[in-house]
Amino acid sequence: MNTITEQFPPLDLNYLTYEIKNFTSLSLVEKHSFILELVTKHPLLGLDFSGGSTFRRVRKIGEGDYPSSIQDLLWRIGSVPSVGRANPEGFPVLYVSDRPETAFSETHVNDDFILLTELRIRDGARCRIAPIGEMLQIQRTGRGFLSGKASSVINDMLNSCDLEQVKALLISDSFLFECLVKDDDKYLLSSFVAKAIFEKDRNISAVAFPSVRQYGAINFAIRTDDFWNSWGIVGARRMRARHLACGFYTTSHTEHVVEIAQGDELVWEKGNIEDNVARVFEPPWHRGL
Repeated sequence: MNTITEQFPPLDLNYLTYEIKNFTSLSLVEKHSFILELVTKHPLLGLDFSGGSTFRRVRKIGEGDYPSSIQDLLWRIGSVPSVGRANPEGFPVLYVSDRPETAFSETHVNDDFILLTELRIRDGARCRIAPIGEMLQIQRTGRGFLSGKASSVINDMLNSCDLEQVKALLISDSFLFECLVKDDDKYLLSSFVAKAIFEKDRNISAVAFPSVRQYGAINFAIRTDDFWNSWGIVGARRMRARHLACGFYTTSHTEHVVEIAQGDELVWEKGNIEDNVARVFEPPWHRGL
């Protein structure tokens, strides 16, 4: 059986290291060209997430605001998406996080009223996710961010490769990872990496990357044109969230959406404060129910 580097030969190690060392001297067009060359050669580690996986989305709202429709919980329609870490301008994705605290941090919540939406992959559905830097994480720690029990299998695959080739593979993985999570200057590199991955494999529904604001946490950027194929809404609530310290928060004044009515209208139970409780829709709501 061919090794992973025999199936997907990486760039020549000498060429790769030379280009990376000189990367900062390149123009933006040249940087994009090299990133595209890397993504084209690099094997994408697509992981299938199935029903039950729940993620969160947060946006700030006014103290007296009660969002009225399903679309208020998701992405904006009718406007050009602005550039983000995992999307160029005009390329729509939905950012979600593994935990409420991660979503609070990513949204720069300090002491704000927010809308928290919980999203879940539906039973019987699958969402294929490309975690950037997963092979690097497995090689260095023995366990990936998202690979779970499959980490040992992937580690064995890496160990069976030619030493020089696996170094080139892991350097490529590391470099793409750094472009994605360390590009805080206008996201001109990170957004290009994510778009190149989505365009390389249309079966990829989401790109996963570690949070840069919450240690050990994970974010997904989900293609909006694929969202309803696998995801549903399991709950929504508005609350006041206040940052304590070191990424920990306290919440209060929590009011819940109790129903999604005809016309995708959100029905709120206004005035009934229930903190630290999730009102769950079963089954998850999605278009087509």
